[in-house]
Amino acid sequence: MVHVQVYPRENHLQLVHLYYDFKSFFFSYENERTVLILALVDRPYFILHGFSLNEFIRTPSQVNIGGQYVVNTFRFSHVSVVLTASRMYKTYVNKLMEEQSALVFFVNGKKISIDSPDPKVTLIQYLRRNLYLTGTKEACSQGACGACTVMVSYYNHHQKKIVHYSGNACLTLLCSLHGMAVTTVEGIGSTRNGLHPIQQNMMENHGVQCGFCTPGMVMTMYTFFRNNPKPTQEGMERALEGNLCRCTGYRPILESFKKSCPCGLGLCQQSAEEKKELAEKTATEKPTLENYDKSQDVIFPNELQKSTEFSQKNVMFVGGGYTWLRPVSLTKLLELKKAFPKATIVMGSQTVIGSKIRNNSLPSPEILCCTQVVELKRMTQDTQAITVGAAVTFAQMEEFLQETLKETKEKDCSVVAALLEALRWIGADQLRNVATLGGHLMSVGPHDLQTLMLTVGAELNFVSTENQAKTIPYEKYVKNGINAPSSTDILVSVVIPLNKQNEKVLYTKQPFRRGMDYAIVNAGMCLKVDDKNGNIDTLRFCVGNIEEKPCSLDKVSGLAKGKTLDDKLIPEICDVIIEELKGCKADSLKYKVSLACGFFYKMFKQITETIQSTKEKTEFGLTAALSSGAQYYDVPNPEAKEIVWKPIPHAAAKSLTTGEAVFIDDMPNYSNELSMWFVASTKAHANIVSIDPSAALAVPGVVDYVDCRDVPGNNDYGPLVHDIPLFAKKEVSFHGQPIGGIIAETREIARAAARLVKIEYEELPAILTLDEAIEKKSMDPYIANHTNGDVDKGLAEAEITLEGVVQTAAQEHLYMEPISALVVPKREDNEVEVFVNTQEAANCQKDVGHFLGIPFNRVSVRVKRIGGGFGGKALDTIEASGVAAVAAWKVNRPVRLIYTRAYDVKTSSKRHPVKAVYKAGFTKEGKITSLSIDLYLNAGWNNGISMFVMELGMLAMEGAFNIPNYRGTGRVCLTNLPSNGAFRGFGAPQGTFIIHSIMYDIAKHTGIPFNKIREMNLYQEGDKNIHGMVLKHFNLPICWEDCKKQSKFEETSKAIAEFNSKNRYRKRGVAMSFCVFSIGYPMLFMCQAGALVNIYQDGSVLVTHGGIELGQGLYTKMIQVAATVLEIPVDKVYISETSTVTVPNAVETGGSFVADLNGGAVMNACQILKERLQPLRDAMPEATWEQLVQAAIFSRISLSASGFYKSRELGYDFQKQGEGQYCNYNSYGAASTVVEIDCLTGEHQILRTDIVFDVGKSLNPAIDVGQIEGGFVQGVGLMTNEKVMINKDTGELSSYGPGNYKVPGIRNIPKEFNVTLLKDAQGENRPLYSSKGIGEPPLLLGASVHFALREAVNAARSDQGLSDNYKLACPATPEVIRMGCAGPIVKKVDAIQENNQNIQF
Repeated sequence: MVHVQVYPRENHLQLVHLYYDFKSFFFSYENERTVLILALVDRPYFILHGFSLNEFIRTPSQVNIGGQYVVNTFRFSHVSVVLTASRMYKTYVNKLMEEQSALVFFVNGKKISIDSPDPKVTLIQYLRRNLYLTGTKEACSQGACGACTVMVSYYNHHQKKIVHYSGNACLTLLCSLHGMAVTTVEGIGSTRNGLHPIQQNMMENHGVQCGFCTPGMVMTMYTFFRNNPKPTQEGMERALEGNLCRCTGYRPILESFKKSCPCGLGLCQQSAEEKKELAEKTATEKPTLENYDKSQDVIFPNELQKSTEFSQKNVMFVGGGYTWLRPVSLTKLLELKKAFPKATIVMGSQTVIGSKIRNNSLPSPEILCCTQVVELKRMTQDTQAITVGAAVTFAQMEEFLQETLKETKEKDCSVVAALLEALRWIGADQLRNVATLGGHLMSVGPHDLQTLMLTVGAELNFVSTENQAKTIPYEKYVKNGINAPSSTDILVSVVIPLNKQNEKVLYTKQPFRRGMDYAIVNAGMCLKVDDKNGNIDTLRFCVGNIEEKPCSLDKVSGLAKGKTLDDKLIPEICDVIIEELKGCKADSLKYKVSLACGFFYKMFKQITETIQSTKEKTEFGLTAALSSGAQYYDVPNPEAKEIVWKPIPHAAAKSLTTGEAVFIDDMPNYSNELSMWFVASTKAHANIVSIDPSAALAVPGVVDYVDCRDVPGNNDYGPLVHDIPLFAKKEVSFHGQPIGGIIAETREIARAAARLVKIEYEELPAILTLDEAIEKKSMDPYIANHTNGDVDKGLAEAEITLEGVVQTAAQEHLYMEPISALVVPKREDNEVEVFVNTQEAANCQKDVGHFLGIPFNRVSVRVKRIGGGFGGKALDTIEASGVAAVAAWKVNRPVRLIYTRAYDVKTSSKRHPVKAVYKAGFTKEGKITSLSIDLYLNAGWNNGISMFVMELGMLAMEGAFNIPNYRGTGRVCLTNLPSNGAFRGFGAPQGTFIIHSIMYDIAKHTGIPFNKIREMNLYQEGDKNIHGMVLKHFNLPICWEDCKKQSKFEETSKAIAEFNSKNRYRKRGVAMSFCVFSIGYPMLFMCQAGALVNIYQDGSVLVTHGGIELGQGLYTKMIQVAATVLEIPVDKVYISETSTVTVPNAVETGGSFVADLNGGAVMNACQILKERLQPLRDAMPEATWEQLVQAAIFSRISLSASGFYKSRELGYDFQKQGEGQYCNYNSYGAASTVVEIDCLTGEHQILRTDIVFDVGKSLNPAIDVGQIEGGFVQGVGLMTNEKVMINKDTGELSSYGPGNYKVPGIRNIPKEFNVTLLKDAQGENRPLYSSKGIGEPPLLLGASVHFALREAVNAARSDQGLSDNYKLACPATPEVIRMGCAGPIVKKVDAIQENNQNIQF
């Protein structure tokens, strides 16, 4: 079939899509709302009204693009012929279906009816662009973060009930919602009409930081509570597995939801005693939810409840070049499949199908949606098997099986238990609610249920279009290539045999991250014993995700048959497993094969012990636990006049929880606005030979193309040297580097057209790893040298010397809001207005001015808030604002650029990978006398700010330990990867991890406890460090001892030793770590800030300053400062945005110093105003604030003041070590962490973390605790699961977003999470109400998790007589932990040859 969608250009028709079949084809001409089709069947041309095809097609020119033939020019001389053909096609389809339907659904109670819906459109697109409901956020478009969660409801006429489920709006195709009701965050509460209890509790319990993920969190819990009137904490944590947060560390979010449960008091999750205690305590202070009226809840539409036609009537939608057909019976489905044999079948979740529809890559324009086919929705059970319809969702299947399990004795239904285990860990609720068994089994992707179906011998029931039934064993189906037997066959149901007598079935999987993740490897075992002799009758062992298809290991079955149930069989079986799998082509093959062997061992032992009724069963897996936590800090007298020091909620919490808060892509479109997208390099290193954008420019809706030739000013920029091209000119230095850009009417057109730009390259050698850069001396000339004493002499005289290497890897920021920019050119005086989610407003202003060749005063940069930054929205946003500005300048129209999550992850900066080569000299008592460290940073393709990251990373290495002879040398290495930049901690996490790792090595070498080694070498009060700073109020030892005491470190260590002695396959470890973080930039010019404070006639106060709200609570703290100085209520003060118009030349928001700087400026401005008003206050002591303001106006006193603050007078030059002052003060903290590992899989969990942190006298304890928790959890990601991968052949980053880059989720935080703010913390140089900066330092404490894991791994190794100083790699992924635990299996798989396609960044 040829299906051509064409658009008019003068007398010609422009082709957009093409599908080909030799027997028939259709031309579809779309002009606004009219669809015109020419049908030709079975002949080279077909005569209609006497005109042949040859008469109105002239000189076709074909171009092959991405496998699709595009015919550029056609001339239709007889449009009436096409109109007639259109009617013919409609008549033909209408014979198969009823008349074309209107898509009907409801959103927040409002009926929506669309006559010709476009099947390409997703729910999130429609909500945001058509209904302007922007509370539903588009963070990943992969269904992997939960920011777009909404509640979908429908009426089940068979069960006579309303069904609610949570779903990802980014994956939900609009056409699939016919007859359903959607509730978004705007539909449950608002700032005007009152917050919903969930929203209110999120605000009051400080569950909001940047807030980009918050609406999705709210809707997940709203749906959960609608479905669970008596919720459990386990249920809550499970519901939240599909929602990611990069800011909070999850603990306050979970606490907020506990208090939002239906009882209103959080009693649902308490024990009987706790319920009584809590009820008595809150009897007189039951929460009041301001202005909330439950009648505001959206009522399920009566129309959907009364009428059955929405779910029981065939439906057809035609639009956007596709025909969406939704039959309600198998008969009609087969009829349609016969008419359209290449039609795409949609069963449930549209993850893959939706992507193909949007990219116009389906084999046919017809889409058959099977979600309402009754015969495909049935589930039945008899004594032999369970039969599940192909369109049954995982959630429906799970509910059915749980009821089955209740009704059947557990020993009789191990298949059901295995199915439930498999279903439990597939994706998250948002996916399980729509993903179907049929869709899952018919897709080629990660093997979850596929492996189990192969294990139990499931059968697939197909029906052909000729109504012929076919039953195919799943094993045969897999061997045939995971395709239907014929293109005319439909999968109707899956028959899952129940286990027979004396037969046991088990299933297990190992994900990268527990909760919302696919399996690295999964496995299923079905073992039946002989009734007569008790030996193995049959044993079937299957594994998945090692090869493209799950596989049954037949040799294992053959070896096991007839053998006794004895552990002696296990080594033999493992040898066979290794033999069968060693030839597979998979990354991390050694680990994957070890998992397969480990899974066999676990399952064989579990089944054997069950059959043999063993009393003391072997313990496998991790200890089940739920999350809890406590926060300890001083709260001042609530009657005190100071607003600072109080834990008031985030200033924008109400707007964020209701979805009303505006981010860049939430801003309404300008009427003449355009979108743009990058034309990016597909090579890691190459010369550009030629660029041809003609094919892209020919696409309807494309307006223009831009590249370096269109930059009116300077094409280059950079923080120090202007050596970064905005658009690549002659050479590209990394995969994804911008070469040009397409400007179009919509972002979809721009992105599609950008792929059509032809670029010819001359490839050059590429360097992709740090080791390769070191070997080839690919380095920046800059060398950092920090020295103290005589290192060489110290090493020569040392009692003991030790050499080693410590490495850290890259980390992706994965802020929830992608990089975004909107540039609006003004027609007057060359002005441009830039809306961008940057941490560097002034630098964006400066560089946009350079790019456009205009004075900076013509560029206004405005930032209201950012959905997370962590340093990643500093230099990287210059690119976004710059290319959008050039595009807007060229077309003289507003241009919006919103990064896709994949492009953002693949091309933006990362945390620098670091390699440290050290040599240490020390005494046998552990006192370090000399230390030499050579440090190498992977900067990516450009130095950028890497030299500063290196200097501050080295500073962190040197800030805690008193080493008389020390030398640190740092080199910046250059590779053909995206340039690395700022990331929370700015080198300090790497430096802290390196120095503590060296201490750990020394501790193991000497046999002295790790804590003692560090305590022995720690600076003391009054010492001077190697950079000349005298350590006054050195609070680190206090934090350390308090943390040790609160965590009961010594007792815990003994308990863990006892636990490890009793457990072979799970081990625990405990470790402490600390951080010393310098607050204040070494360069003086960055230690300044400005503010503008205006008081208006009604007494309201507007504050502006140079800091940017990233979610760190900056605006809230500044409001507290202003309210405190002016002695007015906090609700009188407001901050609207940060703008270069109001406060010029602001420094970047970062370094944990932004509150100090801007708070000082705000305080200064407010003090000026207060002094102006003081005479009036003296004269009118009883006057209200409003009266005072009125008096000032009539007294002609200015109520506007500009404030300024500079933090110190001495700066620091690292090239002149010891001269000057490199920071204002140090921040200190300590953490103790307990972990548990599964020695056979490498999975781990954090059982407990205790943190004590010195924040001075906290400006806002709740916000600071949130920063500590969130920073720590981000540090956990760095130390454990966050792994950036690169395709070694292309240099392209393989990581593309939360789908395959695993940041910590709700299941990965400490099960017990306790945070204490150091009480009565002394200090100096803390002018802002005695507070200290926070934000970055707590991330460094994540190292405690790594060292605890190292302890656990070493405990496992000690059992086998191996070294207890195993150098655990960072990040300590499950693979790293498992292979570190060693053992017989690891020893066997070590001989396997690996050829990894992807390498670690």
